[in-house]
Amino acid sequence: MPDTTLPAGFESLQPFVRYWAVPGVQERRERREEASMEEITEFYDAMLEKAESAIKLFEGRDLGALEGAELRLMQLLLALAHASMATELHRQPRAPHTPYPHNVRLVKGPPLFG
Repeated sequence: MPDTTLPAGFESLQPFVRYWAVPGVQERRERREEASMEEITEFYDAMLEKAESAIKLFEGRDLGALEGAELRLMQLLLALAHASMATELHRQPRAPHTPYPHNVRLVKGPPLFG
């Protein structure tokens, strides 16, 4: 069973780790597109409560050296960006007026966590 621990103070986010804490931008996009709006909204609301604290935890840190619980928390922060697209922009898991499923694949993401 994969480790789902997070740094101290972020235990309330543990239920989201298995689904949302994935390594790449392609996987995060797929998770958003495959989740229901209820699942996305639940994750989004929980992450918003902890996002500022999580960002402060990483200030001044070498993000490329994160591992374990801290890496999982960073992956949740990155997934929050995808969840925010669904909640704030599209108001649905996928972009409106786009076919789904589709064959779009993001093959190169940003240097860290891409």
